[in-house]
Amino acid sequence: MDRRLWEAAQKGDVHHLQSLIKEDPLILRAVSLAGNENPLHIACLSGHLEFVKETIHLRPEFARELNHDGFTPLHIASAIGDIEIVKQLLNVDRNLCLLKGKDRIIPLHYAVIKGRKNVTRELLVASPDSAEEVTAHGETCLHLAVKNHQFEENLNESNKYDLLNKKDIQGNTVLPSYCVVDLWLDENVVGKGEVNSLNKRGLTPLEVLLKESGDNDIEEILRASGAVSVENLQPLQQEALPQSWVFPVQDP
Repeated sequence: MDRRLWEAAQKGDVHHLQSLIKEDPLILRAVSLAGNENPLHIACLSGHLEFVKETIHLRPEFARELNHDGFTPLHIASAIGDIEIVKQLLNVDRNLCLLKGKDRIIPLHYAVIKGRKNVTRELLVASPDSAEEVTAHGETCLHLAVKNHQFEENLNESNKYDLLNKKDIQGNTVLPSYCVVDLWLDENVVGKGEVNSLNKRGLTPLEVLLKESGDNDIEEILRASGAVSVENLQPLQQEALPQSWVFPVQDP
C-alpha cells in the first residue's frame, strides 16, 4: 500500500485521502491488487470513524478483506470495542459477522474474548447464528467467554443455553473449562448444562475439577447440581437421570 495512503488512514485524514484519489484515481484499486492490509484495516485500528465511512463509500469490498494477521476490519473493530465503527461495517453486510479469520475465529469471538459487551450485543443482533460458530479448536463463544472471564454476560446475551453442552476439540463442554475457576457458573446456570457429560478421557466435570483444580466452591456447586464421578454415574442414571445426560466416551 502507498505510504501516503497508509498515513492518511492512520491519521484519519479524509481530505488527504481525497487529494490522493484526485492525484491518482486508481490508488485504491492498486491496494486491492497488492492484497493484505488496506486503508480500512488501518482506520479501524486507529478508531477514525469518518475515514471509515469514506473508505466504505469508495470501496465497500475492503470490509471483506483479511489482513496479514487474518483479521477483517470488523474483527479489528470488534476486538477494540469501537461500537460506532462496528455499526458502520455491519451496514455494508451483516454477513461480515460470519467471516472467519485466523484459526476460524469470527468477530464475535474477539468481542467475547476482550469483554466488549456492547459490540457483542450488536453482533448477536446482526447475526444470532454467529453464537454457534466454532473456532479451529471447536470452541464456541461460550467456551471463549469462560476462558477469558466473560461467561455470565455472554451467556445472557447469546441466550443459547444449549451451547453449554457443545464440546470443544478435547471433548469438554463449557462446564469443565476450569481454567477460569474464579468465574464459575451460579447454581441456576449449572442446572441448565449436562453436569455429568463425559469428555474424551471418560471423565465427568466433577472429576476434571478434582484432578486439575480442586476448588471447593465449584465442587460444592457441581455436587449440588447432581454432579458425580464416573463410578457413581451408572447407578444414578438408572435411578434418576434421563439417558440424554450421558454422552458416549470417545477415544482421544
